Amino acid sequence: MNNPSEKVAIGIDIGGTAIKGGAVTSSGDVLTQRESPTANGSGLDSVIAQIATMVSSMIESLGLESGHVVGLGVGVPGLVDYRDGRVIDCANLPGWENVQVAKLLGDRTGLRVSIENDANNAALAEAKIGAGRGSESMVLLTLGTGVGSGIVLGGSLWHGSDATAGELGHTIVQPGGRRCTCGQQGCLEVYASASATARRVVEAIQTGAKSVLSERVHRGEPLNSADVVEAAKAGDAEGRQAWDESCRYLSIAAINLQHTLNPACIVLGGGMSAAGEFLLANVNRQCEDMMSSRLASLPDIRLAQLGNDAGFIGAALNAFGI
Repeated sequence: MNNPSEKVAIGIDIGGTAIKGGAVTSSGDVLTQRESPTANGSGLDSVIAQIATMVSSMIESLGLESGHVVGLGVGVPGLVDYRDGRVIDCANLPGWENVQVAKLLGDRTGLRVSIENDANNAALAEAKIGAGRGSESMVLLTLGTGVGSGIVLGGSLWHGSDATAGELGHTIVQPGGRRCTCGQQGCLEVYASASATARRVVEAIQTGAKSVLSERVHRGEPLNSADVVEAAKAGDAEGRQAWDESCRYLSIAAINLQHTLNPACIVLGGGMSAAGEFLLANVNRQCEDMMSSRLASLPDIRLAQLGNDAGFIGAALNAFGI
């Protein structure tokens, strides 16, 4: 380290397929990082051991003494009670129901451990050093298999009365609509996620629509949102319709957030945000078409800046208490 007296926190982002980690300063600088496939097929103990090994590896590689590491922050893709370090439910990690993960990791690493939902960590990172930097309020929507989200108000994560606030992917945008895995009908994530965008095109082709993607679908090849974007940019009608519909539901969500929270900005992240201006321009246009200027200003919608590192950076910042 350039400054041997500088404090460091370790951030870990646990995913269903990979675990990412980094040693991070209080200003968000990443000193070293690691990534490895998640050993979730071997159960809870194996993943805990894997994380402990990753933490030890980073501390040793930087030559850190125990006093230089302020703590370990961990992000989990599920329901978390940050107050007692407990994972309530995590569909991608079998056996992680009502588990005191903070205590387990604290016992293995000897560090003070803070647990948070992964999207909340990403929101914290984007608010402090990413797209929302300098803003006291920000909402992050991560557009991937589902729609993850995190809310930052007054510079701090907003958890709500029972620590479950920010599940914006499960706000209802189409009453009586598609069934979501959560059990509700019409959730934002079944209409505006990257997977929902691809699914619309697949279903249209399966019912007889013609598309440049038809041959791939008929061969049984999977599609993703990037394929839809490419088709839409090339003028494919089905690709364009699917993309416009996803952007319309994102616009509905943005308008509702603007009226409800009036955040300084709404940040779009996740795989679908790779479309860049093709996403932003569409969402902004549809916001302008739907929203009354007499009620509030249009939402300031931005693209996330930290990519896949946001989760572990936010976990580390959380360990700092930032």
